[in-house]
Amino acid sequence: MDEPIYRLDDLRVEFTSRRALDVTALALPRGRITAIVGPNGSGKTTLLRVLAFLLPPAAGTVAFDGEPVSWRARDLVVQRRRVTLVAQSPMLFHRSVRANVAYGLEARRLPAGDRDRRIATALAAVGLAGFAERPAWKLSGGEAQRVAIARALVIDPAVYLFDEPTANVDREHVAAIEAVIAALAAAGKTVILTSHNLEQAYRLSDSVLSLVGGRVTAAPLVNVLRGITTASDGTYHFESDGLRLEIAGAPAARAIAIDPEAIILSRAPLHSSARNCVAGTILKAERDGAAVVVTVDCGRALVARITLHSYEELGLNLGAEVWLTFKSSAIHVLG
Repeated sequence: MDEPIYRLDDLRVEFTSRRALDVTALALPRGRITAIVGPNGSGKTTLLRVLAFLLPPAAGTVAFDGEPVSWRARDLVVQRRRVTLVAQSPMLFHRSVRANVAYGLEARRLPAGDRDRRIATALAAVGLAGFAERPAWKLSGGEAQRVAIARALVIDPAVYLFDEPTANVDREHVAAIEAVIAALAAAGKTVILTSHNLEQAYRLSDSVLSLVGGRVTAAPLVNVLRGITTASDGTYHFESDGLRLEIAGAPAARAIAIDPEAIILSRAPLHSSARNCVAGTILKAERDGAAVVVTVDCGRALVARITLHSYEELGLNLGAEVWLTFKSSAIHVLG
């Protein structure tokens, strides 16, 4: 197995009032796409800034390409040339689109023809062919984000870090950005991205990393519910948005996540040992390889991931009434 491109051990990042990251051990694979998901404030952007060598940790170690990161300024200059971070709200210079994209090439002394080809290719890849001479300050937020991605492409680093790369991009151009990301991985580049779109994260990436409160968690960050816990006869129930779910031994739970792969869909209530059975109507169904991601309206949207065979065998379709059944062990307490 290849050596991970990054390895983090006992890493802590602390801001004035709180601990932003607390990572015991994390290895990120090279030449693959890793997606980082989690709620706002969970530490996703902070982690990207550490990986971009822009934010030194308060404690712990980071190894990059098998070598420990020293965090000394003269060493960071070399490491930063191999990594680029595209921010969710990038800052562009008060110049043309072309000048912004060319910025990273200015110190590389490339022949003019090579430089021009790189710029044209990058702009075309993100759907901005013909924008080269447009003033950057007249761009929309989504266009500015695509310029920043093009600026990253022309310098051809080993590692691309994308913070919500399609968050501000109109639907028409999301596919172009996703195609760019897939092409980078196909070319052997390492891509690490954050996303609030769980379906996109699973579809684009080779692995999904969940962050909650700055910690890496195995909990699937989908079907996240916030509410209160009540107790009756030694049994705990979590109540949220009209749902009442039995959970295992968490008297003070305020937030939970339900594993989408642990949910069973059926046309009628199941009689089983599972303690939770909820009725709903199918809102959306999206193919994901040999699986189907099904969104069900149960008073609030819940997502289940079932096999394509099960979906077809049950004769499911949009608007179908179904039952979602899952055990209390499928519910992960987040806090």
